[in-house]
Amino acid sequence: MVRRTAKHIMVLRDKPRTSTRETPFKLAYGTEVMLPIEVGSPSHRAINFDEIANEEGLKTNIELIDEVQDQVVVKMERYKEKTKEHFSKKSIVRNFQVGDLVLRDTEASDPTNTGKLIPKWEGPYKVKEDLRPGTYKLMNMDGSKVPNTWHGLILRKFYQ
Repeated sequence: MVRRTAKHIMVLRDKPRTSTRETPFKLAYGTEVMLPIEVGSPSHRAINFDEIANEEGLKTNIELIDEVQDQVVVKMERYKEKTKEHFSKKSIVRNFQVGDLVLRDTEASDPTNTGKLIPKWEGPYKVKEDLRPGTYKLMNMDGSKVPNTWHGLILRKFYQ
């Protein structure tokens, strides 16, 4: 980073914009940077540079930086909500009752045992306990306990 104190022109490499379309530099310092190419060659910003207006603009940007940062926080929350909605549409959580018969995804129980000819589902198992919505303890049909807890995403109802 190079800083010219006479003109208060910041020179940095172009930084990628965040998902809120603000550069990290603007979020930290309240103003955009001048690219190195703009300093060396005549550009609109360099030609029309006014030191007094620039100084006033920098002061205004510093005063408004909290507002810009607050807007970015709101945008990030909205972005997180939209992302969560997008991925939650793809996942279907199945709810089961104690005593229901279920099949378990073979890949979830043994990730090394996969292939085209391997059955996708194994079981049936009986739901022994509903720990919280979407999480279950299972038991074999003979009453023996199945280790671990299992999520509803990897279970499906077994119909006789």
